[in-house]
Amino acid sequence: MVVVAALLLAWLALTALRIGLALRFLVRDLKEGAPGDDRVTVMQPILSGDPSLGRNLEENLRHNPDARFLWLIDEDDAAARELASRWQSERVEVLFAPPPPQGRNPKVFKLALGLPRVPGPLVAVLDDDTVLPPGALARARLALDRGDLVTGLPYYRPEGSFWSRMVAAFVNSNALVTYLPILSFRGPVTINGMFYLTRKETLERLGGFAAIEERLCDDYELAQLYLRAGLRIVQTAVVHPISTTVRGMADYFRILRRWMVFANRLFRDAIDLPMIVLVVLPALMPLLLVVLAAFSGWPALTAVLAGLLLKSIAMAALRRRTIGSRETVSGILYEMLADLLQPMHAATALFRPGRIRWRSRSIVVEDGTVRYR
Repeated sequence: MVVVAALLLAWLALTALRIGLALRFLVRDLKEGAPGDDRVTVMQPILSGDPSLGRNLEENLRHNPDARFLWLIDEDDAAARELASRWQSERVEVLFAPPPPQGRNPKVFKLALGLPRVPGPLVAVLDDDTVLPPGALARARLALDRGDLVTGLPYYRPEGSFWSRMVAAFVNSNALVTYLPILSFRGPVTINGMFYLTRKETLERLGGFAAIEERLCDDYELAQLYLRAGLRIVQTAVVHPISTTVRGMADYFRILRRWMVFANRLFRDAIDLPMIVLVVLPALMPLLLVVLAAFSGWPALTAVLAGLLLKSIAMAALRRRTIGSRETVSGILYEMLADLLQPMHAATALFRPGRIRWRSRSIVVEDGTVRYR
């Protein structure tokens, strides 16, 4: 009981530290940016199959009336082609891409094809399940004055099936207290690949997307490309909602396993004391606490569960205060379960880490490169 109590207090102290550091960053950074003069081209690699795709595309067009969009669609994706035809206009260009050659990252392959079609000085990359709220591009443009590559923060819409909500709970439980607290000790070493903004000239000077076309973890590899050149990454509090339909347990575990494989690559290259204290230990401790408490009796288990509940309530309060999210009791319970499952997801990534499933493609990973089965 004494050991459980000591570990629980240590975990709660780490949680309070992470939330405090995240809140300090958010209060400072969550300010509306003034509109910039340069028009942004938003590149979106699109793949059909998710029921929310049409809604996401329409929201982005409505929220960002001054942006130009370049939709990158597989030439054999008839559903995406039909969807794009509804909105193709002067500010929406559609580029059809052939199947990626062996060894090319499918997303980056399409981005490399699209980059020469960007007419202006600024280019953003936005995943097809991600929505930029009104004003997000303006704030990102403003942040670009402080660096060379600007990234934001993901927030999953807690909607849909049980498994969709579990994915949302995992991301929303971790994003703010993973990306932000560590910035108090050092600069970013990676970006959130769901949305980022840069200058086209800078990207082309570094070799463009072709420089990372054979690499699997495109967000991390792009960040490292900039950092090796002595350029600056700017982490912002630009929050962008994400909608992904997870059809069942198998999809859920495939998604989480893929993310953990990506995370392991980052940990292997950039692990340091702040990352261990602020990211690794807080992720591993909830399951350990529950297991130890289960052997110590009901008082210990009740205390640990109360601690998990307190953490989830505090995270919900943080999101509601800083990003205006709508929190529910069920969302808090999902988050508790997601915290307990996180170490198991990390463990599954250690088993056959060279094989992942990325949407419809089965990929073999060899030293960070990709090969299709």
